[in-house]
Amino acid sequence: MQRLHNIQQGVALISILLVVVIATVLGVAMVRDQNITIQRTRNFFNQSQAKQYALGGEELSRQILWEDFERGENRDTLQEAWAQSDFLFEFEDGEVQIQIADLQGRLNVNGLRMEGPGSRQARMRFTNLFAQLGIDQVYVDRIADWIDADINVRQLGAEDFEYLALEIPYRTSGQMIVDVSELRLLLDLDRDTYERLLPYVAALPDETLTLNINTAPAIVLQSISGGLGIDAAEGLVRARDDQLGFQSVTEFLQSPDVAGLGISGEGLGVQSAFFEIRVRARYRQRFAYLTSIVQRDTIDGSMRVIYRNSGVKISPVVDNSGVESEVGPVGESGV
Repeated sequence: MQRLHNIQQGVALISILLVVVIATVLGVAMVRDQNITIQRTRNFFNQSQAKQYALGGEELSRQILWEDFERGENRDTLQEAWAQSDFLFEFEDGEVQIQIADLQGRLNVNGLRMEGPGSRQARMRFTNLFAQLGIDQVYVDRIADWIDADINVRQLGAEDFEYLALEIPYRTSGQMIVDVSELRLLLDLDRDTYERLLPYVAALPDETLTLNINTAPAIVLQSISGGLGIDAAEGLVRARDDQLGFQSVTEFLQSPDVAGLGISGEGLGVQSAFFEIRVRARYRQRFAYLTSIVQRDTIDGSMRVIYRNSGVKISPVVDNSGVESEVGPVGESGV
């Protein structure tokens, strides 16, 4: 009987120990899950805070552009405050880095949608730009075919029939390009060609916009005339920057490197309405990136954001030379 009693006590002790073990395991699992939940919540909060910092950087950039407009110079140059590359603002547990670029210092791909004299001018500029970059001229026609509303194939272009014959078929857009990343859809355009072209082109919603001669890099400036070589264009940029930009298109056309080339002032300007804002924001160990395109009214200075993209990163050091640009997914337009 005593032996049976001892066995029963042993079984009871083992049962108690099992209950304690199970309770301990469950407790540890609950604490672990709670810690994971807390960490996820903290990460979500930090990421949300970083995104708010990025939006704050966009708003700050708009304020900088507004202050530039208020000065009333009616022109935009790379010597103005908005064009500086050292916008770095530090906060408690975070920082915001800003880059503002003038998109009208680049060739507008939607300019190839124009008809008449404007179309010939746009084609000439893109032909000169592609020649300088070593890019096949066929892409001038292919861009034009991509954005026009008809299905008539230009001499070196491609329309729906060529794209529908691909392994993964699709059609041409038939409308203006919203984001320059659409160029990757052009027939046979590889990534290397796209990246060479990217710093010098923009996709703006008005095909009649002028090219800002005060912010265009040398390669873009040389595209306005076949007689303007890249060496002359680089000298023109140095002279332009030394004198803090051209006061007018007339002054530009009277420059020694330009006078005599028969360049028309049509399609050229010294003031811009479209700017790209790139923001890199950090809150603690979380980062957020934002690329926005802002349209600034040249009459009253009012601004609206027409595009946002949270997938494009910027490097810690950037400038307005148009040399470096990283590609991200297509963002949101019409914001």
